[in-house]
Order: sequence, then C-alpha cells, then structure tokens
Amino acid sequence: MLMAVLIATGDVSLDDVKTRKIVDIVMPPKDLELIDNFERPDEAEPEPDQLPPDVDIETVDDFDDAMNLNFNFKAKRQGVFADGSYVPIFQVPPQYPRRAAERGIEGCVLLEYTVTPLGAVSEPVVIQANPPGIFDRAATRAALRYKYKPLIRDGVAVAVEGVRQRITFILEGEGKGPGYVPQNCLEMI
Repeated sequence: MLMAVLIATGDVSLDDVKTRKIVDIVMPPKDLELIDNFERPDEAEPEPDQLPPDVDIETVDDFDDAMNLNFNFKAKRQGVFADGSYVPIFQVPPQYPRRAAERGIEGCVLLEYTVTPLGAVSEPVVIQANPPGIFDRAATRAALRYKYKPLIRDGVAVAVEGVRQRITFILEGEGKGPGYVPQNCLEMI
C-alpha cells in the first residue's frame, strides 16, 4: 500500500511545485552612545599607620583572688524562654468592607479568640458587633493574621484562651483623630 502511494505521487514534476522565497531579515545598525566623561569618586587616602596606645599592665600577685568568679546559675531565666505574658507582635489592620464604606457606616467588633503556643490566633468568635453583621467577617479575617509572642510558663509556651480584642472601623474625616470612637461603639468600651 505504501509503495502504491509513493508511485502515485512520483509523477509530480519540479516545475509544478510552488517555490517559496525565504526573506533575510536584518536588523538595522544601531548607533551606540559611548559615555566618555563620567565622574569618578576621589580615591580615599590611606590612613597613616598608627601605633597602638601605651597600656599599663599591672601584674596580679594573688591569682586565687583574681580567679574567684561568682556565677549564680539559680538566677531567674531571661531572654527567649523567660516567663511572661503574651504580647502582640504584629496586628494586621482590617480591610474596610466596600458596602459599609459606600454607605458611610462606622462601627466596631468585639472578638474573643485563643492565642496558640506558636503565637497565632485561632477560633475567633464575635462577641458583640455594632452594627451587627456588617464588620464581622473583616474583623475575623484580620484577627486570624495577628501574631503574638506567646505566654511562657516554666519555660514552655502555652495557649491563652479568652483573649478579647475590639476592632474599630472608622472612615477618614474631619475631627476623627487618634482617640475618636464612633458613637455606636461607646457602650463597648
């Protein structure tokens, strides 16, 4: 079968085949700009060699008294594993809901959540919201992105339950400084 196809197509002459011309594409030469004059920074002068200052060295007559170092290993531990309360490290500002911004609505949400031993927020619950249902989702999303330095007890990080946080949603405007609280949130303070 293959041989029959080859023989049948063999009658085509080279004159019948359409030839295609390949076009050479050449980029036009670009004029290169050479920067001849540019300012070089002044070379720093090497500093003169200085002799070390004269130091008076006293000899220690009694090495026993000089080597008497008092280390107190029973002191309270400090640093990374020191006992202490949980501290907020990073608090993400909530995203203002678009519909509330368009309507000029301000409000606040009181959340309660758990700070995990890793410093993350888990299980946020809306305790009170004013106005209800408008800012709940935005406040919850923001709280889930908070980071805390966890509570340390006996050198071990522990979870803290019942942490309450009020998140206030305020539109920009005149007379709304750092201490401004919307009227509908005054009873939540």
